[in-house]
Amino acid sequence: MGNTAPNYEEISDIFSEQEYQQKNLSQNYEYPERKVLKAAKKSNEFNGIMNRRQSQNIKKSLEYKTQGNLYIQQKQYKKAIESYTQAINLFDRDSIYFSNRSVANKLLNRFQEAKQDAQQALKIDQKNSRAHFIYGTIILIEVQMFPDTTESLINQAQQGIKELESAQELVKISKKEQKNKLSVLINQNLAKGKRMIYLIRQEIDKKNIQTLKQTLLDISHRQQQKLDWYAIEQNIQKQRDIQMPEYFVCPILFEMIEEPILLNSGLTYDKSSIQQQFKQNGYIDPITREFIDPLGLIENIQLAIGISHIKREYGWIGIENEKDYKAIRFE
Repeated sequence: MGNTAPNYEEISDIFSEQEYQQKNLSQNYEYPERKVLKAAKKSNEFNGIMNRRQSQNIKKSLEYKTQGNLYIQQKQYKKAIESYTQAINLFDRDSIYFSNRSVANKLLNRFQEAKQDAQQALKIDQKNSRAHFIYGTIILIEVQMFPDTTESLINQAQQGIKELESAQELVKISKKEQKNKLSVLINQNLAKGKRMIYLIRQEIDKKNIQTLKQTLLDISHRQQQKLDWYAIEQNIQKQRDIQMPEYFVCPILFEMIEEPILLNSGLTYDKSSIQQQFKQNGYIDPITREFIDPLGLIENIQLAIGISHIKREYGWIGIENEKDYKAIRFE
């Protein structure tokens, strides 16, 4: 009697309320997996939009680059710079855009801007041969701008030579026609740069010799002795002169032999010049007038090694003969 009957109606109401809350909660609650999927979908959509936009930018930037190249051909260098700048603004990860603008800046003697563009091109791609070429050339031009000749100037010039040599190595790998044209320019500036270093060294030597002469003069005065200045000058000049053996020179062209070919007559000629002689006059030695066996032509290896050594030391021979290093004009 003390017990009361359970209130099923109240219990039923409680369960109904719990079911409603549970159902409502499940509708509003987002499971982690669903959030990840939604985020991934949004990310893919965003990436798709960005990729399409970047693709459009690259396409447009290529149009500006082509336009810039056309302006270069027309020698409208300022307009070329504007076009390359537009290309870079749209897509700044193409090394060629910077090296092309560098060329245009150099052609307008904007050396600082040309140097900066070449450096940026090399940051993007170390294999950009044109950027190495421009960067090395600008370094050599900057050397000419310094008022004094010092050892540090030679060190800077050697850095320029190093850049040109890097360009030369990269061009050797490529077989494109444009690269062949660039190769000619690289070789010319390399030769001129080596000539410049040689002339700077001469300037430094002159200063040192002048100091030495003054020291010798002071000593001779103190010891009351006469100096043979003529003999001293002759010895100094001997050390300065480049010793060029006569047999390094082709007897037909009177220029340094490029490819030494030894004939059965015992004489050596440059390959291209002797072949030209054979075409015009038949297989006759142009000096001894002996008959030459066309199958007996051989490379003069020893002479080739000697010429190669001279070229490494004095690469400008036959290309650059300026006496003042500041007067050298780089390509």
